[in-house]
Amino acid sequence: MSKVFTVCFSGTACTRDEGEVSRQGSDKRIYSPVTGYIPVRIHTEITGDLAATSPSVTVRGVGENDWAEPRNTSEPLVLNAPLTVPQDLLAETQGYSGGDRWSTMAQAAGQEATALALHGANLAARSDAEAYNFIGHSRGAMECIMAAWFLYAYGRKDVPVRIFAIDPVPGPGDWYGITTQLSPNVAEYVGITAWDHLDTGFNGLVPRPNARMTGSSETVNLGKTWSTLADDYQLTDPLGSIEPSPAQPTGYRLFVSRGRHGTVAGNTTSDGKYDPDNVSESAARVPELIHRLARAHLTAWGTEFLVASEADSAALPQESNLDHALFDKMGGGTPRDSYLLGRPYVRRVSSISGLDPSAYYYLEDVVGNPPQQQPYPVTAARAGSGWVHWTFL
Repeated sequence: MSKVFTVCFSGTACTRDEGEVSRQGSDKRIYSPVTGYIPVRIHTEITGDLAATSPSVTVRGVGENDWAEPRNTSEPLVLNAPLTVPQDLLAETQGYSGGDRWSTMAQAAGQEATALALHGANLAARSDAEAYNFIGHSRGAMECIMAAWFLYAYGRKDVPVRIFAIDPVPGPGDWYGITTQLSPNVAEYVGITAWDHLDTGFNGLVPRPNARMTGSSETVNLGKTWSTLADDYQLTDPLGSIEPSPAQPTGYRLFVSRGRHGTVAGNTTSDGKYDPDNVSESAARVPELIHRLARAHLTAWGTEFLVASEADSAALPQESNLDHALFDKMGGGTPRDSYLLGRPYVRRVSSISGLDPSAYYYLEDVVGNPPQQQPYPVTAARAGSGWVHWTFL
């Protein structure tokens, strides 16, 4: 039995061999040779085998099949054991198990994420490890948070979960309480948010720290259904302003990075899109730093890599020598002010559960002033900061 089991959750429309094998719609050349697609590359660096299921495993993305080949089928999900899963959750998830899961409609809707989170949770529980480390990108990062809740509610509550979340994005629809709040079994959380991704439907998720992280005595009263498990456990909003500012949470770190949603996970094109002819060494600096951060944190949390690297040292520089002009262009140019209402050139983030599309913050309002040596573009409307400190990469 391994002491630590690592689950690597792919983002929407990403396979379990994303970045390692090209397929129609995804050319592996867009990814940094150093990092690949980070969740999948981390798995290969732990196991040496894309198909391995121990001591780490990959989980496919929403609306996609497992592998580049075959393109028309996926493996059945592990849904009903070893966790004691209630009927309402099984009913929600069983329709997404196996068969051809590729669907642009499913990719847009995101409802499959619940099934993939439960699958990852069961794989972790089945390992009998003493701790679980989760890394994910996009909806895969959100699934990390949901999977921790499923482990807490339907399995052992005493096994710690540690999460490295790369630009978690739930997408449109209902943001469940089990996405906006970390469960009590989460011992550490690291979240990365991309500064320059402004597409509609990509509000970033910043989950609330749990009671242990903030020194609170708040206890959990689990909801009666899977989707309401955390509805009565929405703790202090990390994006809100509190005066006087309380002590910083322990085991909870937030980073902001230049680049688009794909950049922070390994994409090295100059526009953050998918044409390998636009690969840029300057863009590659962002995912290479985040890959190093991921390895450093996972190593500190007990994940063992086949080949040791200087990246596994926790004593890493936490900023890179960036070509900020390149990233300014990704997000619409250096000046982010606009005559249009609603700051359209500013990323939006949220920690608020529910189905209210206006329940968000502007990222520039919660991170504080960027350091002078890091010219992150902001608007004239930027003001204030949340009570939790952010690190600028």
